[in-house]
Amino acid sequence: MPVHRDEPVHPPQGTASGPAPAPQPDQALTARLAHWSATEQVVTDVVSALNTAYGTPLTVALLDTPVGSDHLPATNTIVLSSKYATPGLATVADKLILYRLATAFESLGVNASEAVALQAYNGRQQRLWRLANPPQDPPPADVYRFYHGTNRCNYHGDGIRITGLAPDMAGSAIGCKRWERHDIARESKDQGWNTVTLDFEIALSYARQHTEWAMGMKRNEPALRDVADEGGLVLTFDVPKEAVDGNDRWRRDNSGDPNNFQTQEAVPAQRIRVAEELGIPGPLTAVAPPPISTGAPRAKADPPSATGRRRVYRPAGS
Repeated sequence: MPVHRDEPVHPPQGTASGPAPAPQPDQALTARLAHWSATEQVVTDVVSALNTAYGTPLTVALLDTPVGSDHLPATNTIVLSSKYATPGLATVADKLILYRLATAFESLGVNASEAVALQAYNGRQQRLWRLANPPQDPPPADVYRFYHGTNRCNYHGDGIRITGLAPDMAGSAIGCKRWERHDIARESKDQGWNTVTLDFEIALSYARQHTEWAMGMKRNEPALRDVADEGGLVLTFDVPKEAVDGNDRWRRDNSGDPNNFQTQEAVPAQRIRVAEELGIPGPLTAVAPPPISTGAPRAKADPPSATGRRRVYRPAGS
């Protein structure tokens, strides 16, 4: 099973005088890992499996290398770029630590032919992914809670966090589909209309695809980008149902999903909040191999009678 990396992170190389030193654990980030392990059984289980496999305790270290993250089996270390030590990226760092746990656990492999082992493995991968990208609480009954998946650079800086969702900056003149080749979800992207959804999971799928794109995992998009800038997030805002129903500035998009809306209404920045800081790829589940085909069994022929003639069945009265 492949291990996905958002950027190839290489430990320091050795020299003629000897091997390079192992990455030194970062106290604060290793404490974050310990916190997850103390509060979530699935993290405890996965950390224990990695410790057993590599013979040394799992730690988190910072490397002054190209932006990214990885797990180094030689030292059983999750490594992040040093930028993730900054307080403003603490939440993103947490999610990358959980993601690296998932990829490291994936690299240990699983006997997919063993149903019990496969079920346990997939359950742990699903729980790790949900820890990083938890579901949202439902809105009040008289409110539509809309979600919008985009990339982090569209929100941060002088983006949506300042301008809000403005219809004059929305969509495409050719009315294209986003992520046309992806099979999870689709949305229309029409000029002058912002597309939003009532389904958090749909918005999360777009955020996750932005992160996959930044990690160089999208077809025909192998370039590696800064996940802290180009990874995906999910925005949300509430609108009273009475302000949407019957309003011709709101419409269903043509994706066929009744949860997906488009709007020409401007949504001020102060009404928008971040529901998910980083959509991570996953869950990294495995599938059982297809059953081995043995071919259809052949029908047994009637044994010949004592006279050597085959018995012939005729309906009664014939």
